[in-house]
Amino acid sequence: MSETVKIIASTTATCIAAIAYIPYLIDMFKGKNKPHLYTWISIFLITAIVAYIQLVSGSGVGAIPIILGVFVDAIILFYCFKFGTKDVVFIDKICLAISIVGVISYPIFITRPIIALLFVTIAEVISFIPTVRKTRNDPYSESLTSYYLIMVKLILILIALQTYNILTVSYSVLWLVVFILFLSITYYWRTGKKSSRYRGSDKSIIIPV
Repeated sequence: MSETVKIIASTTATCIAAIAYIPYLIDMFKGKNKPHLYTWISIFLITAIVAYIQLVSGSGVGAIPIILGVFVDAIILFYCFKFGTKDVVFIDKICLAISIVGVISYPIFITRPIIALLFVTIAEVISFIPTVRKTRNDPYSESLTSYYLIMVKLILILIALQTYNILTVSYSVLWLVVFILFLSITYYWRTGKKSSRYRGSDKSIIIPV
């Protein structure tokens, strides 16, 4: 693939990275979107590590959108303290602890980057569990538009990569799979909630004889 195509893909992905969370933030300020603080603590920390790994592993311009994503994650994390969900249970704390262990493992395995990436990627997926659990309880507490934009960004990142190897490719591919599964199950939960509302509002009609 030509260098021009990669630069265009990286530029487009960077623009999407800059605007993808605008709907997410707007819905958060309106009270429609309630992000999970524990998930965003982990996402911020681990995305920063992944950005560094991609830089040193030869991603080139393909790493720029992820680097920008670190700053966007920091903004969302900041507002999570005020607008985030109050639905926090013990399992969420366990997921956060596992994620932090994954972050700590990176400097331990820094000389073995594939193992380090494996640890931090698994840790970030685990950190998404509180968001999944929270969304199951309230299927409308996540702004899904941003997820579609992020998926487009991830595809463009894959196109823009200068070097293709497990270190540069695995992160984007894994999150594409995770988001596809998450969106599918969220729509399933939303459909179930609409059905229950309809059944709850259905009243028997007595026809006089």
